[in-house]
Amino acid sequence: MRYTRYNYKPPRKKNNFIFVLILTIIAAITLGTLFSKFLPKSSNANPKAVDNTKTGLEVDKVTSTDATDASKVTYENITNKYVGIQCGAFSNKEGALALKNTLTKYGTPFIIDDVNSNRVLLGIYKSDTVDSITKVLQANKIEYVKVNFQLVGNDIASSQMGEMINADLKILNTLSEKNTSGVQTADLKKWLITLQGAEEKSPSYATMTEIKSYLTALPEEVKKDKTEEGYIYIYKFIKKLAKV
Repeated sequence: MRYTRYNYKPPRKKNNFIFVLILTIIAAITLGTLFSKFLPKSSNANPKAVDNTKTGLEVDKVTSTDATDASKVTYENITNKYVGIQCGAFSNKEGALALKNTLTKYGTPFIIDDVNSNRVLLGIYKSDTVDSITKVLQANKIEYVKVNFQLVGNDIASSQMGEMINADLKILNTLSEKNTSGVQTADLKKWLITLQGAEEKSPSYATMTEIKSYLTALPEEVKKDKTEEGYIYIYKFIKKLAKV
């Protein structure tokens, strides 16, 4: 009997095992990549992203605040208190001038001509800043009395007027300082342009417009020699409006 002879070789089990293992690893990597897209991201995965979000919100808040239209802000029920420092009152002008000359070392004195007297004053201040001059006068034993005024802003026109008075007094009191020769007004005039929204029917509209025109007409630089003139104007302006 003849047998057909085959060159029979058993399969290489080891090579098949490696092949299957490689395929399994590739499949696992592929599936892992796909599933990772659907997994929720950890809040600690990217600290910088969290910080950037906070910064962005803060910037948005600042931008929103800065972008507020100043002309649409309603300033109501704001009380401004002012103090005139009066160092003497004389029936004759000569006595007033003599006192005025002695006060020049402390600031810029000025004379207000009333019906029966000549009042000598050394500046006008907001009530919360008046101590800067009264302490100097007390240290030098200069007698004085405080002349108090009060303005209440009960609508946009009167409130804006109060802010303009404050701005003018800041200029004048700065000019009264020894080392100040002049004050620039460019920023003041830019600010004045933003003050809008006052109603013409307001009782304070005419006086608000008056001081706004006065400040707008100031030169680009107010010199020190104009301080006395400026004090006289603002004193009379406040007095005709204020509750003493």
